Amino acid sequence: MMRLAALALSMVVFAALALVGSALAQRGKSEAPDKRPAREILKAAKSWGYQLQNISAAKLDATSFDVLIVDAGMGVGDNAGLKGEEIKRLKTKPDGSRRLVIAYVNIGEAEDYRYYWQASWAKAPPPWMGSPNCRWKGDHRVRHWAQDWQAIVYGSRRSYLGRLIDLGYDGAWLDRVDIFYYWRGERWQAADDMVRFVTGLSVWAKKLNPQFLIVPQNGEELLSDARYRAAIDGMGKEDMLFGDRGNDVRNAIPRIQRARRNFEPARRDKLPVLAVEYARRRENIAAAKKELTALGFVPYSGPRSLAYIGQDGPRHNEDGDTEATVSDQGDDESCG
Repeated sequence: MMRLAALALSMVVFAALALVGSALAQRGKSEAPDKRPAREILKAAKSWGYQLQNISAAKLDATSFDVLIVDAGMGVGDNAGLKGEEIKRLKTKPDGSRRLVIAYVNIGEAEDYRYYWQASWAKAPPPWMGSPNCRWKGDHRVRHWAQDWQAIVYGSRRSYLGRLIDLGYDGAWLDRVDIFYYWRGERWQAADDMVRFVTGLSVWAKKLNPQFLIVPQNGEELLSDARYRAAIDGMGKEDMLFGDRGNDVRNAIPRIQRARRNFEPARRDKLPVLAVEYARRRENIAAAKKELTALGFVPYSGPRSLAYIGQDGPRHNEDGDTEATVSDQGDDESCG
């Protein structure tokens, strides 16, 4: 009897060890078996997460998002960002399937906490640098058509995109594409300049890695340009439904309608759209998810600070911000 009990126990232990071993083997994979092109994986994505502060590779690794947008750091010390092996691990979800890991890049503002920042710029800014963005400390508007600024973003292995590609990121999430609105008074062709900028960096990046994704955030007016649509792999959109006058205040109907019209070329070209809303009330989060999904967008709800995943984290001093002072032109001209 004791022998039978011992045998039964050993079989249970063996089965348990086999399950554990299988799980560990699955999570230990350096790559998921999914061999689809990155662009197809992005098109098929059903969920995504967005975090730019307090990055923890371990916490992100435990999520089940199909796509992760993260800050790459690109600074020194605590702001150095994720390591190559951490990025590689994040590309496999807990269930063993493939995940895209895309790095945030601000191409419309220079940030004084990035590797490229020079201390002398504080007192003697280069000609391509404009006024500070007082809504986001450390950010300075840039004349995006300037070759010296573009050379910081792409064109060599030491450039921003070059570093991201070498680290193993799946793509770049381009923020402040909409800075062209701000410069229209100074330069009438500012929108075309941005199209050329994004097209140029896309061509260059894809020569290094044909699978590298280019996903701009906002500035959807540019989607009317076929060159622009051909250069990108998807779009990001903030505050489609809420946020113009407060995180939980619904946008004016004309504003929503205009945004929908601007996204029509993306819909026709089957470009995926990842949409983020910063509403905090549960009823608004639910409404946004339903409406964005109906539009064919992939919805995500998070804090405006993007300091944690989801809306259940600790309050951050930037979470109370709204877009109340931001004009329909995509920038706050009274802000510095």
